[in-house]
Amino acid sequence: MKTPEQFNQIIKRHLNVFAAWMPIVSNYRLGDYGIISDGVFVKLGNITDDFQITFTEGSGAEASIDFTSEGARVIKFAGNAEVPVIPEGAVDAKVEIEFSNEKSFLVKSPTITVKTIENINQVADKLKGLNNWDGKWKVVYAVYNALDAVIVSTLASGTKLNFSGDASALGKLKLGSAGVNINTNKTLGLNINGKNGPIGLGLFRVKSKIFGGLKLEILSDEIEDEDDLAIILEPEEVTKDDL
Repeated sequence: MKTPEQFNQIIKRHLNVFAAWMPIVSNYRLGDYGIISDGVFVKLGNITDDFQITFTEGSGAEASIDFTSEGARVIKFAGNAEVPVIPEGAVDAKVEIEFSNEKSFLVKSPTITVKTIENINQVADKLKGLNNWDGKWKVVYAVYNALDAVIVSTLASGTKLNFSGDASALGKLKLGSAGVNINTNKTLGLNINGKNGPIGLGLFRVKSKIFGGLKLEILSDEIEDEDDLAIILEPEEVTKDDL
């Protein structure tokens, strides 16, 4: 499995949305539209920029993520001695994470804020009126922004990550906090530390009905009544590329 697909599976499992790829560093906005390729969303444009369709913006409940691949070993140090807990004000505090398996992941963010499109049905009505709207295109209706994130993927087994700096943050395993530095003994596939940005995306699409017209498919985690306009799907059910 490719790294983007691996990351997408982690985000689906823990946040029940689709991965923003690349995470943190890519600029995703509400109203972005695109396709699914290699298991992740690929942006083509924005419905406001390209089609002058506006929407009402809101916010969702905050979340968090704390994922470490199976087989990882976490060791805490204070004053060069291994300790069960790093005390406040410890000298030479460090956290070491060793991954026994190749292609492992560390994904942490203590706070994830959520921006949403509140009037999805009205937006769908406008989209279905466009002559040049492709039914395969997905639209971002929620952006999950991770704060103080650390996202690392390894390439080889035996990779060690060494975090040093702020003893208080290290003691709470807030490894993406300001004042925490990261070093490694091997080349990494992905290394993002101490930054804020998009980590997950909620997507919907307007799908053609068999007997004409359009209906709205929300790719999310809730189930709507059969008579509702929004048909909700679990992210795990969307597995095929649009290409």
